[in-house]
Amino acid sequence: MRYAVIALSLLLASCASASANGASAPNVQGVWKLDSIAGTPVLSATNPALTLGADGHANGNGGCNGFGGSYTQNGTTLSFSQMISTMMACTRPGLTYEQVMGQEHRFIGALNGAVTVSAPETNVLVLTTASGEALRFVRAP
Repeated sequence: MRYAVIALSLLLASCASASANGASAPNVQGVWKLDSIAGTPVLSATNPALTLGADGHANGNGGCNGFGGSYTQNGTTLSFSQMISTMMACTRPGLTYEQVMGQEHRFIGALNGAVTVSAPETNVLVLTTASGEALRFVRAP
């Protein structure tokens, strides 16, 4: 009985510290479709996406170029490293090179170093850069 009380006390203490620090670390693993950057919806026909694997591997498509690398999660911080990308130049029907590539550079550029991660809604993931730019993702079906 004494050990059960100690175990329960430790469990409650860990729950209290998690809530004192804010929300617990969100589950980031899976396939995420980029929905908006700084409140601006992604351009039609670009379909940028990010996959975060359980093995620490990150990959995806910026709307033109494929990319990949690694990530680590420490609480609500994701740190990306060793990111590489193909280097094609693209347009899409009805969109200019500057629009497509500008959006892609903002997206892939955000995956250069550490970002803060939050999950304000079910199946939504928000990555916020050090400069405060928020990238909103929805979980891919």
